[in-house]
Amino acid sequence: MDFTGVKGQPELTRHFATMDVAEAFLNDPYDWNGPKETHVCATEADMDGALTMQLMKHLSGTPVLFADVRHHHADRDIWDLCNSGQHATWFAARSDDPAENLARVTLHPAVFFFPAGGGSVHHIAAPGRMTLARLTRLDGAYRMQLMLGEFENYDEATTSALEARSTPEWPHAFARLDVPAETFLARFGANHIHAVPGDRRAELREVCDLLGMTLDEFTRG
Repeated sequence: MDFTGVKGQPELTRHFATMDVAEAFLNDPYDWNGPKETHVCATEADMDGALTMQLMKHLSGTPVLFADVRHHHADRDIWDLCNSGQHATWFAARSDDPAENLARVTLHPAVFFFPAGGGSVHHIAAPGRMTLARLTRLDGAYRMQLMLGEFENYDEATTSALEARSTPEWPHAFARLDVPAETFLARFGANHIHAVPGDRRAELREVCDLLGMTLDEFTRG
């Protein structure tokens, strides 16, 4: 299989333990057996998300973030991008040493969304410049929605206060996007978004050109 998706809530998570831990490690470049190729896995069987991640994986050679567009902290113009388990643990420090990443990861019991139980993989994504993208559809046709952003870290008190506005037990990426919030909310066509380190816009523009796909690029201006 090139990539996978897990149906998730509520049909599975009402009766079976969540797949959050497995999904995080599938998207990681390592597991309990050592180094491995990342395997893209999208929760909620979001296969347009998985396809986006597969493109970004091959362009970047790194794990790809999977996150909900969960909350906008208007006072800081910061987006909280979080999902119960899909953040690869690699994003905690973006280190080649798994121990460095995993030292920043905590497992929590599943919250009320998942009555059958399981574990959530919590960490805060390391800071740095990121390319964020998503394949969405307009009138049935694919388009690549693309932007730059910056992941930010804060002191412990600030981080705790920000997490408390959504779900503290889940992993978080606090992102400052290079697009006004009003523009993003008016145009972005999904509840999930994906990211890789650095500026990969040129490569994704080329992908759109090669595939004859519409590019919808977001900018601050």
